[in-house]
This record gives sequence, C-alpha cells and structure tokens, in this order.
Amino acid sequence: MRGGEAPSHQKPPPPLLSKERGIKGVRLLSNFWRGERFNLGVISVLVALLVVSIAFIGGCTRQSSAEEPSPPTEPVTPGYIRVYDYKLGYGFEYPEDWEMQVPQFESPYEKVEVFTKEGEPTRIVILVKSTNLKSLAEVKAFGYIDSESILKDGFVEINDREAYEVIFEQYPDGKARWVIFLTNNKEYTIQCYTTEDLYVASEEIFDHVINSFVIE
Repeated sequence: MRGGEAPSHQKPPPPLLSKERGIKGVRLLSNFWRGERFNLGVISVLVALLVVSIAFIGGCTRQSSAEEPSPPTEPVTPGYIRVYDYKLGYGFEYPEDWEMQVPQFESPYEKVEVFTKEGEPTRIVILVKSTNLKSLAEVKAFGYIDSESILKDGFVEINDREAYEVIFEQYPDGKARWVIFLTNNKEYTIQCYTTEDLYVASEEIFDHVINSFVIE
C-alpha cells in the first residue's frame, strides 16, 4: 500500500448470470428425469413379467381342465342315479333305491362296486381290472363261465363299443348275465345276478344299467 492511498477493498464475485443458472437448472432437471425414466422402466418390466406369469398360469389351468374327461351331458333317467369315474373313464346309471357298496379288492382289480336291491338276492356288480387279453374272442375263449351253464352268448354293441355278452345258469336256482368290454388294457365288466324266478322282472333294470354304460 502506497502512502496516502486509501486501502483498496476486494470486490465480491459477480452474481450468477441468468444463463448460468439456467444451465444448472437444466442439468438438475435432466438428472431428475433420468431417474424417473429408470424407475418407470423398472416398473414396466415388472408389470410385463406379471402379465406373462398370469397368462402362463391361466394357460396351464385351461390345459389341465381340457385333459380331464367329461361325463355324459344327457339328463339322468328319472328313478336312477348316474355315477362317473374320472380316473378310469367310465360311467353308468343305477336304480336310486338300490344300495351301493364298495368292497375291498386287490390287483389286478382297479374298481369294484356292488349294487343290491333290498329284500331280494338281485344285485349288479361293476368290475374294472387290468388284463393281458387283446380281443373279445380271447375273452370268450378264456373260460370265465362253464360252457355247460351257458344259455346264450355272443358279441353286442353298446354305445358304439363292442362287448361280449353271456347269460348262464347258476346252481341251484340262479341266473346271471355278464357284459364285458375290453379297452385301454382293461376289462370293464357288468355282472347281473338274481334267481330264475326273478330274472324276467329284473331284466328291465339290467338292460338299463348295461345300456347306460359308457367308456371314454
């Protein structure tokens, strides 16, 4: 400082120009929007994954439902009850006033159902079992029934499926009728039993159960 000179004062820095403030503001705004776009991108990806997952689960559900066999849609005959086995793929009708029983069974049987009429020896038995037989001719020749007891036998068609039918006597006063279907490496058998004097009266019920039998 020179003698006699007034002390100098440092000038404060000039204020930011409006242009500089604008540039900083643009940078802050740009950073903000970059963050927003990142968050929106993440949210969009998550939403897309959720939609794909729902569509996949829905498709699996529809496919699973489509593979499950459906029972017949015809109305049930008055006085009868319809049963349907989804696993083995068959169904039929039986009289509503008959009692149904499912006894214990062992391989090769896969299903045994017994239907009895109260106060009578009349009954119907439904059997499903695995088999190595390949044709109904083999079923007929297998010898399930003593040939001397057979009253009538032959091949019949029921609900578009061929079956072997046999009517025979049972000692001492019984009479029976069997119908055997062969498909899916299984024998589906309807066995109808009663006495000789009740056979004619029971025949209408036997016919109905047999003719209502369907196999998918």
